Amino acid sequence: MAVRFHNHQRLYQRRKPEIDAAIARVIASGRFDWGDEVPAFEAEFAAWNGASHAVGVNSGSAALKVALLALGIGPGDEVITVGNTDIASSSAIHNTGARPVWVDTDAESKTMALDGLVAAITPKTRAILPVDLYGHPADMVAIVAIARQHNLVVVEDACLALGARINGQKIGSFADITCFSFAPSKHLGSFGSGGAALTESAELAETMRKLSAYGQDRSRHYAMHGPGGMGGLHHETHGLNERLDEMQAAILRAKLPDLAAMLADRRAQADRYDNGLSGLGIDLPGTMPGYQHAWRNYVIEAEDRDGLAARLAERGIATNLTYAPPMHLQPVFADYNLGPGTLPATEHSARRLLGLPIGPQLTLDEIDEVIAAVRTVA
Repeated sequence: MAVRFHNHQRLYQRRKPEIDAAIARVIASGRFDWGDEVPAFEAEFAAWNGASHAVGVNSGSAALKVALLALGIGPGDEVITVGNTDIASSSAIHNTGARPVWVDTDAESKTMALDGLVAAITPKTRAILPVDLYGHPADMVAIVAIARQHNLVVVEDACLALGARINGQKIGSFADITCFSFAPSKHLGSFGSGGAALTESAELAETMRKLSAYGQDRSRHYAMHGPGGMGGLHHETHGLNERLDEMQAAILRAKLPDLAAMLADRRAQADRYDNGLSGLGIDLPGTMPGYQHAWRNYVIEAEDRDGLAARLAERGIATNLTYAPPMHLQPVFADYNLGPGTLPATEHSARRLLGLPIGPQLTLDEIDEVIAAVRTVA
């Protein structure tokens, strides 16, 4: 491909001295578990987002699952979410024993439609899990207000929206818990897998730390790996092994100071696309008033989506289908018996969407190359 989606080598070069030093620091310390890097990263990540507490885990999926468990979601509960996203949102609900209830999406933002949300609330509803699709936040102010009216909790899937803002406020403190992914292709990418959950509640943060570390207080793990050696076990809850490791935390700490600049790159590229692709008869992504998009994805919509993708591939331009088909039409959820027509807006978008390359691994010249190709074949 002349223009591909990911170039991790380029991203490595942006912070090579800092990343190399971070890796060397962990190796030299000999502390690959329960060292200083994870708590240091948690403090720095919470501060960057303007949140009170961060809990590092080993993926965005883990963050969602641990968040739901910390809020007491389990068998017999319903959690309202959307289907036009990665399976992690729905599988996190399923893996707690609860049932995902998918609602339709707003035609412009592609995030949770408020009328669908209200209509889906039943006596079994315990939580709302909105998804900040492609980097555009869901209407968190309204969603949280609806949740409070019905005594529900809110877990925000912000895995695609790190650095986005609503009315000038960074996402991370609107919901009860806000979840992020540090997969290599995300805004802040690890060299493997990682994630985090933000919360304003010290109690929820402590619960998530226990849940992600075998159900024990973190201080016991530090003591066990300290000079005194292993002590007795004290499992307070049924926990998981979903914690962030020291190496990834150190790498994320090295990359965090570059995050604002990388977000600026994404926004400049999105502006370039907006200007270069106007007037072609394809639908360009929008941003709602008062929102600042984080542009994890730049997704257009076209009637001849598959033909356009094939013609771009012939010219060396990578595209992708993030995210289609939607979750309610996936084979794994066939037992829900939800066929085509269940979520009209979601399905309409899924038939037409096409992701174009975007991100700090690309140059503006490469974005211009994509624009020229689209203008030629659209």
